[in-house]
Amino acid sequence: MPELSVILPARNAETTVAAAVSSTLRALPRDAELVVLDDGSTDATAQEVIRGAGGRRGPDPRLRLLQTPPSGGLTQALSQLIAATDSRTVARMDADDLCMPWRFRISLPHLRRDCDLVFTQVVNLVGRRPDPEPPVGITPEAFPLHLLLTNPVSHPTALIRREVLDRVGGYRRVPAEDYDLWLRSAAGGARLRRIGAWGLIYRIHPHQITASDEWRSASWRDPLQAEAFADLSERLVDRRLPRLVALARVAEPERSEAVEAFRAAVLPAISGLGGFQERFLRYRLDRRCDWVRSGPGHHASQPRGSAT
Repeated sequence: MPELSVILPARNAETTVAAAVSSTLRALPRDAELVVLDDGSTDATAQEVIRGAGGRRGPDPRLRLLQTPPSGGLTQALSQLIAATDSRTVARMDADDLCMPWRFRISLPHLRRDCDLVFTQVVNLVGRRPDPEPPVGITPEAFPLHLLLTNPVSHPTALIRREVLDRVGGYRRVPAEDYDLWLRSAAGGARLRRIGAWGLIYRIHPHQITASDEWRSASWRDPLQAEAFADLSERLVDRRLPRLVALARVAEPERSEAVEAFRAAVLPAISGLGGFQERFLRYRLDRRCDWVRSGPGHHASQPRGSAT
């Protein structure tokens, strides 16, 4: 049983998956594996996975390639990959991203020491132009409060204790399966941390599911995510709060009143952090509240770092 399994679902990813595989294998510790699910591809994805794992001495033995008919979506593909592994730690990777060589070297110590889920920052790649996210970390004490504002991390940077996945029931079939998992993990008492260092090159392109208004709207309306959000807010501020994105479509003057009530509920918890983490969260809270107050006509685009 390897200590770490990196799971990578891929569907019709022949143009990028070889680079994703080779960069991940270069970053992997010795006691680890990369498990790729070719999820019913109709192109040369499988061949490119093997090519990405090739080297002077032949294919890397730490690679496992699974091939299945189309699973029916990302959540099902991730669940299949988790079921096919038995490591103590599970990490995510996407077929169109690039893993930096030091990613696991900087993140695994935090998991071994005091955290249950660890993420890194990313360098966004828009075409050929790199656009790094600010190298700012989020402590386990501040992370759950960030989740009340938005999703502050990129899914393919995740490093997760399997026992946490098992405890909360893994991924669910919801539009933002990653944010939903973070909410439920935090509500259950898991410790989440974002490292300020960059660990992944994250490709941004117009064909991503999360770039569509339809996907975003479905995520905002999802009742399971609303319930998970309320569970976390009850743990943090003793109130079952609505998501701020749900308030964005409330008519005035009720919208502004609801935003102020939300702000008043979370500010005491934020103030208890002190120092930089408090200032950072206050800034994010003010930006998020201003965005919601602007009304439905301004919500085609969100503040940076606000995918859900």
